[in-house]
Amino acid sequence: MNIKRKWVFLISAALLIVTPLMEPGFADDKARDRKTLHGIQSVVVKVHGIEAEWKTELGRVGLSESTLQSSIEAQLQNAGIQVLAEEASSRSEVEGILNVRLKFNDPEPAQKSFVSPSDKEETIKAVDIKKNYVYAIRLNLRQLVSLKREPSTEAFSITWQAESVGIRRLALIKDDFKSLVDVFIEAYVSENPNSTKR
Repeated sequence: MNIKRKWVFLISAALLIVTPLMEPGFADDKARDRKTLHGIQSVVVKVHGIEAEWKTELGRVGLSESTLQSSIEAQLQNAGIQVLAEEASSRSEVEGILNVRLKFNDPEPAQKSFVSPSDKEETIKAVDIKKNYVYAIRLNLRQLVSLKREPSTEAFSITWQAESVGIRRLALIKDDFKSLVDVFIEAYVSENPNSTKR
């Protein structure tokens, strides 16, 4: 790796770490934010759009949106947390929406062009699955809240959040999703010890 690429890589990694901390109203996994999970009886899992250029290759390593959603829902259900399909949600004050986002921050494009070894010299686009990519996973819970100054005004707001930033091969990123969901499970159970159904 040349010096210029090292600097770009270090700056990209630093931005992934610092940027979320600059957001107003930032929620995290501290005790005050965990308390907002008390009384949540069910969650809807929403995996948000992965950039189009990554979808095919992520699908090949088990990180498609549908696969991630299914595995996260199963992990929550195995922990005794009730999971609702989005269509069954009533968006009530006892439901939460668990949002999942995966973002890549790499100085090189995900898809690279390779020349085919055939006589036709075709160009093939693919993602290098052996390369380590810089990425961030964000898991947050949104729920219905009301303003203290105007209790009749309600809105959905992020009240709990956890993140993971890393540099790994695509196939190994699944482990971070599982670990981050375990953080949510531990936080949820700490505030709702008698409500999990096993």
